[in-house]
Amino acid sequence: ISKPMPAISATNLSKRYRRKLAVDTANFDIAEGEIVGFLGPNGAGKTTTLRMLAGLIRPSKGTSSILGVRSPGNTLRRVGTMIEEPSFYPYLTGFANLKHAALLHGGVSDERIHDILAFVSMDNAADKKVRAYSQGMRQRLGLARALLWEPDVLLLDEPTNGLDPVGIAEIRENLRKIASGGVTILISSHILAELEKLVDRVLVIERGKLLFDAPLRQLTERVGEAVITYQLTATDSKALASALTKFGYKHSAEHLVNQDEEWLLSDNSQAEAAHDDAHTVNSPVNSLGDNHGDNHGDSPQVGDEHIIRASIPKSEVTTFLANLAQHGVAILEASREKDSLEDAYLRLLKEDGRPS
Repeated sequence: ISKPMPAISATNLSKRYRRKLAVDTANFDIAEGEIVGFLGPNGAGKTTTLRMLAGLIRPSKGTSSILGVRSPGNTLRRVGTMIEEPSFYPYLTGFANLKHAALLHGGVSDERIHDILAFVSMDNAADKKVRAYSQGMRQRLGLARALLWEPDVLLLDEPTNGLDPVGIAEIRENLRKIASGGVTILISSHILAELEKLVDRVLVIERGKLLFDAPLRQLTERVGEAVITYQLTATDSKALASALTKFGYKHSAEHLVNQDEEWLLSDNSQAEAAHDDAHTVNSPVNSLGDNHGDNHGDSPQVGDEHIIRASIPKSEVTTFLANLAQHGVAILEASREKDSLEDAYLRLLKEDGRPS
């Protein structure tokens, strides 16, 4: 049985600007109806790759195709693009800008323009001149323009830039609706938490090289944490902290001072180690002064109500609770923190030699 034709395909796709190799032999296929995230730091080659796929620049080597036709080709009429920050005529209204794009493409009715403005929640601003738009409003209008002719493929470069959390959530839901109709979406973003909620597969590019191409869940599995972070509570917090220190487990304590304020209580060396090795979450930090005592030991200072976040080597996950119990520590609760896409992504870049 032959494989179905990919909606987007790249074969040894490369782009060189003088001495700089912006994209280096990228190979990937994206199936119809997939939403694929495209990750990479600034300058990694994401936008250059999207521009080659869209036929805006020609590759130095290799090929790309859209819907089975080598790019640039006639299937680009079935592609919606939003690459880099969208630009519009500032003296025209939002509706007039979309009308202009519709006339250039052809086959787009005024009713379709109104419908797509409503879809991206811009119907109330349709008659306002674009020069009065915020960045978030221009991003929404850019997405509306990409959707005008009901494309089969969407190439989106940082589409949620400038949007507030509500706007980001709306765009995410809109893209899910679009993909459910069979539209293929390749979306780049630096907002990793949002991609984690949207995509099932990721491409990771760094210094022009494609480092990773697989389902999202395999990113965390492949990077494979050497250390796993647990949140622990115990009947005796000081005994728990002492035991963790004795066994050499790096840890930090979040101590509940009152109902409105949480303090991260740890000395600088432990806090830095916890950040580097256990991906410690940010908490309001307040150094301990005279009003709170001057007990500064080798382990985080803890009180009676707290959660201790401990970094446990993967090889000791099955035994560390028993070790603590043998040391006289009664654990009330132990929960493993879920590794995020951002954690795994950052470790993948470190694997490639990028400075941490």
